[in-house]
Amino acid sequence: MDEDNKISDLRSNIRHPIEVPIRLIDENGAEHKAVSGNVSDCGLYLSITLEKRPAIESIVQVQVMTPLGDGSDAPINRARVMRYGADGVGLMFLLEEK
Repeated sequence: MDEDNKISDLRSNIRHPIEVPIRLIDENGAEHKAVSGNVSDCGLYLSITLEKRPAIESIVQVQVMTPLGDGSDAPINRARVMRYGADGVGLMFLLEEK
C-alpha cells in the first residue's frame, strides 16, 4: 500500500476530486495561485509549486476563484497546512468560533 493510500484510509471525510482555481494567501500576506485536487468537509488538497508551499502548521486563507451561482465572490476560508504531498499541500479548514 503506498503512502497516499495509507493516509486516505485514516480520513473520516469523503474526498471529492474537484479541480478549480484557488487563491491562497500565506501567513505573510503573499498571494499564490493554486488548483484544488480534492475537497472534503474538513479540508482540501492544493496543487501548488514547491517553492510557493506555505510552511507546515502555518495558517493560510483560501478562496475559490470561480464566482458563485449568483455571481458573487466565494468566501475566504482559513485553513492550517497539515502535510506536504508530491505536488502540493493538504489543508484542514479552521472553523470560526461563534
